Amino acid sequence: MESSLPEQLFLDLPVTEVINKTARIRMIEPWASRYCTAISDKRYGDAIYARYHIDGRAKDGIYTDLRDNGDGPYALHETSVYEMIMEDARGYAQDSPEIYRDALLFYGKSSPNDNRRDIIEGLFKLGSEDSCVPHGVYLV
Repeated sequence: MESSLPEQLFLDLPVTEVINKTARIRMIEPWASRYCTAISDKRYGDAIYARYHIDGRAKDGIYTDLRDNGDGPYALHETSVYEMIMEDARGYAQDSPEIYRDALLFYGKSSPNDNRRDIIEGLFKLGSEDSCVPHGVYLV
């Protein structure tokens, strides 16, 4: 069982903490189990998708939160989980290019059975825009 972080940017929960329910966040099913299974199967796009759902703030691929619109009450804001992942990725690629490059090396080993290859491909696309893609790393 894995007690270290699978990858520190997107897969920031050790599998053992999820299984033992000792992570310091609220975790809901089926996302906690899907996160662990996807990591075990090296389906990293699926794991990232599960990670963004694991605390219950996202449902059916949509993340909902309240945002201050600046001139009054908070407004309900909805974003697709995919867009949220890409938004986070842009920030990581710009703010921590070396760590992002290491993450891409990790994600380059994702299983061809990954159901969310679009996420992995999106991470690589953003990395290439920001020159983070390591030479010789290609998606399988």
